[in-house]
Amino acid sequence: MINDCLLVIEQGDIEDLFDLIPRIGVLCDPRFKEPLTKLLFQKSLKRREFAAYSMGAMHDREFLEPLKRVFLETRELKGTGVADLQVAVIDAIGCIGDDAASDFFLPILREAGASKGSARRMARLMVESLGFVAQQGGERSLVALLELTAHGDQELQAQAISELSVAYWHRPNDVADSTLERIFELTQSPNAIVAESALAALQSLADVGCRRAESLFSLPEGDED
Repeated sequence: MINDCLLVIEQGDIEDLFDLIPRIGVLCDPRFKEPLTKLLFQKSLKRREFAAYSMGAMHDREFLEPLKRVFLETRELKGTGVADLQVAVIDAIGCIGDDAASDFFLPILREAGASKGSARRMARLMVESLGFVAQQGGERSLVALLELTAHGDQELQAQAISELSVAYWHRPNDVADSTLERIFELTQSPNAIVAESALAALQSLADVGCRRAESLFSLPEGDED
């Protein structure tokens, strides 16, 4: 079975490659590493996209550095398929779950400003990727998300709030007081998107058993201190 997979990786057509991703994720055989890394740097954008998704499916932290290299390279590229490759790389970095992703994504997001179009889409995907790492226990990613709750782009700000709450769904009473206080503070934001996201975040945490989040709903306005 491994040899069959290796043959497809090296010689298969595009459709066969993408059909192979679930099997690669189940097998996670170290013999896949070298051919996938080579494929990640080929000229074919579609084959590179396949390689990125496959790396994410394997959850191997050795892939983080080559994925970062490809992302930085693609920021300078234009043309059909580039955006799909970027999406695959961002997704893979989140799936790998290495908390070092925060050190890579956060500086890019700080510079993003109020982005539009494809740039905003990529920024949102990076926030989502940080959220996935945070769900897996990434403390630096949690800190990064908390910082992003003050981002200049209100949509990214709202998404960071949402990702923060989701990161604690499986451990709702481990949320730091400072995080809850920040989310509560943002329920009073003059921006409706941000305020609604903060309220929904508190509600979701209360729904999964966070007692402190539930208690915040009963506080009179201005009494959160």
